[in-house]
Amino acid sequence: MESRIEEYTVGELARAAGVSVRMLHHYHAIGLLKPAHILRNGYRVYRRIEALRLQEILFYRAAGMQLREIAELLDCGAPLQRLSAHRSRLVKGLSDHATMIATLDRTISHLTGDDPMMIEDLYKPFSPEKQAGYEHWLAETYGPDMALAVAKAQIDTKEGFESISEDGAKRLREIETALVASYEAGASPENVDLSEHQSWVAEMWGQPCDAGAYGKLSEVYLAHPDFIARFETLSEGFSHWLAAAMVTWSKHQ
Repeated sequence: MESRIEEYTVGELARAAGVSVRMLHHYHAIGLLKPAHILRNGYRVYRRIEALRLQEILFYRAAGMQLREIAELLDCGAPLQRLSAHRSRLVKGLSDHATMIATLDRTISHLTGDDPMMIEDLYKPFSPEKQAGYEHWLAETYGPDMALAVAKAQIDTKEGFESISEDGAKRLREIETALVASYEAGASPENVDLSEHQSWVAEMWGQPCDAGAYGKLSEVYLAHPDFIARFETLSEGFSHWLAAAMVTWSKHQ
């Protein structure tokens, strides 16, 4: 008995995956997801191997990876190896977030007077090993110069706060408070003045922060979970809004 080969039109695959047909067309155009074959009438036909590849792409997109990075990753190793490695990263991320949430809960209780905390307890999620791993990731992803610059602006750890002045930390809090207020008031990221934030970044870097560098910094903010976690503690959804505002601001300079 001959078994039927699973085949899906672009519309069927799009509906199953919850994505748009236009997006699948784009993935085909950039070589990220090619159909199994194209019929004479131009219709794209996909099979199980392409469906699995699309699932893998969506896993990485959900993790915040750029399409260029996904394409490079898909060229390395076998799907089973890649997915196993991604699963390990997700499991570790769950553990890290669990620690972060537990520390947040204790801090909230501490602020309400219900659970006094020792100074060391404040920084449990931010171990020196985690900071070293973060800086290694920056160097691998953006090069040593960008890693050094961005590391100076990373202040969500005990070491980070100690590396900048009290005035610098206070100014950042004021800038971010104003930005969060704009975000929560429904301001469009296209209509936000980020001159103060860009100026603060330049001061922390100890060097000019031009439009190109500032726009690149928005990618860094969305590429690493530590930055996202920090901004999301300020307001849910603020991380993506800020990154979008930074991109628009850098383009208008």
